[in-house]
Amino acid sequence: MQAAYIDNPPPRYIDQARAFGQHFGGHVRSYFGGMLPIMTWLPHYNVNWLISDLICAITVGTVVVPQSMAYAKIAELPPQYGLYSSFVGVVIYPFLGTSKDVSLGTSAIMSLLVGQIWVSIKSMPEFESGVWTQHQYAVTMALFAGIVALGLSILRLGILFDFICEPAIAGFMAGSGLTIVINQFSKIFGVPDINTSEAPYLVFGKTLIHLNQSGVDAAFGILSLVWLYGIRYLSQYLSHRYPQYARVIFYFNISRSVILIVFTTFLSWLIIHFGYGDADDTPFAILGSVPSGFQMMGVPKVDRSLLATVATNIPSVVTLLIMEHCAIATILGKASDYRINVNQEIMANGLANIFGSFFSSYPVTGSFSRSAVSSKSGAKTPMLNVVVAIIVVLALYVFTPAFQYIITASLAAVIIHAVTDLIVGPSVWYKYWRLHPSELIIFAAAYIISLFTRLDISVYVPVALSLIVQLYRSARPSYAIMGKLIPPSTTSTIQEPFFCSFSHPTMGQHVQPIGQGVVCFQPHDNLVFENAKYVFGKLLEIVENQSEVLKAVILDLSSVHQMDYTAMEELKSVAIAALRHSNSQHVRWYFVVNDSLAVRKCLLVAGFGTQRPKRGGLFHSDWSDRSGSKLVLQHHEQQHDVDEKEQPHNHERRESKHQHGEIIMMERYGAAAAEAPSVDDSVGMDTTTSTGHFQGKYVSPEDHVDWDTIQCIRDVYPYFFPSLQVAAMAAVEAPLPDDILGVPSSSSSSTDTNAAATTPSDNDVTKAV
Repeated sequence: MQAAYIDNPPPRYIDQARAFGQHFGGHVRSYFGGMLPIMTWLPHYNVNWLISDLICAITVGTVVVPQSMAYAKIAELPPQYGLYSSFVGVVIYPFLGTSKDVSLGTSAIMSLLVGQIWVSIKSMPEFESGVWTQHQYAVTMALFAGIVALGLSILRLGILFDFICEPAIAGFMAGSGLTIVINQFSKIFGVPDINTSEAPYLVFGKTLIHLNQSGVDAAFGILSLVWLYGIRYLSQYLSHRYPQYARVIFYFNISRSVILIVFTTFLSWLIIHFGYGDADDTPFAILGSVPSGFQMMGVPKVDRSLLATVATNIPSVVTLLIMEHCAIATILGKASDYRINVNQEIMANGLANIFGSFFSSYPVTGSFSRSAVSSKSGAKTPMLNVVVAIIVVLALYVFTPAFQYIITASLAAVIIHAVTDLIVGPSVWYKYWRLHPSELIIFAAAYIISLFTRLDISVYVPVALSLIVQLYRSARPSYAIMGKLIPPSTTSTIQEPFFCSFSHPTMGQHVQPIGQGVVCFQPHDNLVFENAKYVFGKLLEIVENQSEVLKAVILDLSSVHQMDYTAMEELKSVAIAALRHSNSQHVRWYFVVNDSLAVRKCLLVAGFGTQRPKRGGLFHSDWSDRSGSKLVLQHHEQQHDVDEKEQPHNHERRESKHQHGEIIMMERYGAAAAEAPSVDDSVGMDTTTSTGHFQGKYVSPEDHVDWDTIQCIRDVYPYFFPSLQVAAMAAVEAPLPDDILGVPSSSSSSTDTNAAATTPSDNDVTKAV
């Protein structure tokens, strides 16, 4: 039989550093080349894409103008600031963004947070005395939020977004949406003197108390909501009823907000022009004067005292803009079958805010509603944002005289209609509960906290809860004590050994120990410092509770992909304790390993590859100069009667290749192994051997290997196995390999010792299991 003994040596640090240095230029080009995603799709741009982007841009443009002004009011800023912010975001994003659908600009949730922070700033003496201005506040928040976001992207810290779980994001967005709806109630009904900066439950209560003070605004507000929702549901019905007109119905549905604003604004102008003659004397609230063009464009002037005051709020703004933007981009990417680059999206956000501060912008991020419209409108590339920017500029220079007649109640209806999709019903709460109570707790914490306190707290608390839950799960991972399944009846069709946990709810009662004095332990998570003591403490309890003399321990690490120094030391402690529990008899340790180099390295450093005892310790390390691997291969040579006349130069060549990290050794079994045929279940092939001498060689990755002649693949280390089945076979039948361990046998001859050290035939092991 020919067998391949495979080694997977973890690379040395010096080799990794040398390889990084050799490809440093490529890494640099890749790093900076990825900063301009436009270069990947712009050369392929065509007329069909242009037509789709133009249609989509006009559709989004009709939404962005009223929304931007409405969201600026949520931020407690003049409406023109919303247009300034939306302009810069859509200009920057096509060059840096990786999503074809995202519309970067004002958003309802970010505006709500900026407004809540502003409420605490405007009551300070510096603002009342004129030292600080509203303009300085807006550009300071945008500038430094952008700088922090840009720094995170340059350092490639977008991975931090992965630590924010989905329930936290969903709960935060749902709670924020409900908060915005509650704050707009007073504007819908025209209830005066309602302080919307208070907690949402107080705003809601005071609005109900003073509801009898509603005026004409209520008629405009309620009718606007009826129009918006009526057209929405009517369009859904007509699209199903008349699918051939679905495209036309879709665009009409998308335009419902701009149609409402145009109609109510024209109606407001008629009432004021022919009925009152003065825009300051109207029975309903209107938006008021909106300056034309970019009135305050220039280099932002930062007041150090203002910066010191708002600095504590910048982390919450950055967290929100990253969380909201990446959540929206990820969702739309999944819907359209593409993936975003989180770090690049953060960079686009950061630069948009930095450059936006020169145009009097307040912090911006991806807008959920406009991005969804863009996706449904058939956007092909981010180029559509350029056309949207042109529409915003036209609105700033052409339509501002008409903006002053926009009815506030109708604008509030547009806001409510835009954010209600963020609010989720009881079915979502129940879904989280069914999955796991911790998911519901995180979701509910974000949802409820946003209704009782400031928005940034509803960001931090659920994120902290999700990290606590994750740390607990990592510190207390599950594990299983494995055994072999005994078929419940003689008619069972189970032919091969099947391994199952003793605690399995249905099959656990049929599970039996793998062998006498054999323990099989299977951790279900990485073994690192936060859980090593717990996991190996459980293994130690199992070892100490063994009623039989412990002979072997099988540690199934197939689910473990990371292992650190603490875990290695805990494993060694358990091995020493197991030795004491076995009355100082040797306990064999068998490991089921995967391709993880970190796990393999820890086991080799601890000496579990060859398990050669040393004085005053457990095992000799297999890691130093890879001597353990050499010892194993030398054993194979001795075991099969290597020809002593091997040429010296061949030996030198083999040693040289081995020192440079060989991965395979092929050998042919001698006559001693040919007396009985065997079946190697690890590969499922007949491995009947013929008489002959051992023939072994080291094979480097560059050498050619005739894989058609190989019938068995094994690990070069005798205690590492690719599957639990093979490890169980070895643990049940393999006697103590004293010659590998370097321990001479005093009770048997050298011939018997070699025979005992030989791995049993797979056929015998199969029968035993």
